[in-house]
Amino acid sequence: MGNLFIWDFHGVLEKDNEFAVQEVVNRVLPEFGIKRKATVEECRKLYGLKWADYYRFFAPEADEETIYKMVERAVEISVGEKVALKYIKQTEHADFVLKQIAQKGHANLIMSNSSSASLNYFLESVNLQNHFHHKFGADNHRKNFRKNTKAEFLKKFLKENSFDKIIVIDDREDGIEMGLKVNAVTYLFSRNGKTSQKAHHNISDLREVLKEL
Repeated sequence: MGNLFIWDFHGVLEKDNEFAVQEVVNRVLPEFGIKRKATVEECRKLYGLKWADYYRFFAPEADEETIYKMVERAVEISVGEKVALKYIKQTEHADFVLKQIAQKGHANLIMSNSSSASLNYFLESVNLQNHFHHKFGADNHRKNFRKNTKAEFLKKFLKENSFDKIIVIDDREDGIEMGLKVNAVTYLFSRNGKTSQKAHHNISDLREVLKEL
């Protein structure tokens, strides 16, 4: 059966996309009459959240209808103009680690709040598109587009598939909590020293997960 390695994409397998997020936010806000400018530090702090949460933060007075109009515009700019290509890079050792997992007969699952099309675009942007046995794009950014949450998808997926061990690699606490609910070995990945008391391991080098092979 082998092991299942469950990967978050943003903030784990890629780096520097926060600069793309900053550009998109700072293009959308003035279109809605908001003079506020997003800093890259703020985008790093919010990184991994949904587009709507960004705009609730930067435009707290906006109603939900306006928030989701901002979201639609953000998706249009981000994906339509492929803004990420100017900034996004592969995390160090990501290609090596994913290849090692597959070569040893284990499986890689990638999950993202982005749509399936956006997830494929991001994976291609960092040349990691061929390393995953399973993929799930929740499309949780846009209103009325959501399929399932990552947690809902994972619960159903694990009912239909059996593995010797489950490993979750994420950069956010909610991802770690999701992993703990399915009895996974959890890794909190961070470049800035952030740690989680809930995670089994806190790492800054993706090669650390190879101990699970």
